Amino acid sequence: MAELFELEDLRKLLRLSPDEFDSDAAGIARRQAGGWLSDATGLTAWTDPVPERLWSWAIELAAIAYNNPDGAQSEQIDDYKVVNDAQRRADILTAARSAYPSTAPAGSGPQWSFPAPDWSWGPAPRC
Repeated sequence: MAELFELEDLRKLLRLSPDEFDSDAAGIARRQAGGWLSDATGLTAWTDPVPERLWSWAIELAAIAYNNPDGAQSEQIDDYKVVNDAQRRADILTAARSAYPSTAPAGSGPQWSFPAPDWSWGPAPRC
């Protein structure tokens, strides 16, 4: 299975020097982005080469995860406030769902309807 992007590409996108870049955390962020995209698209494997839109979604999602591993919505210290990219992540995943609507696994939803359970029965008699 192909990787969505190279960790070096993520380092360059984040404009970090090799000394500042935590490749272990970046690997986790890449897996997290892949999980989010897999869930949104229904894809279970990435083609080689990875299509451009998947690559761009993945690297941006990984940058979001790398910069905010706790997934915090916002943080404020005195008059300094940082708003994180939760909305941007949601926008990317919505776009991915829209772009891959037919890849949801067959049988992923209910196939039949069943009557409501009849809870009026009493306990079975003891022998």
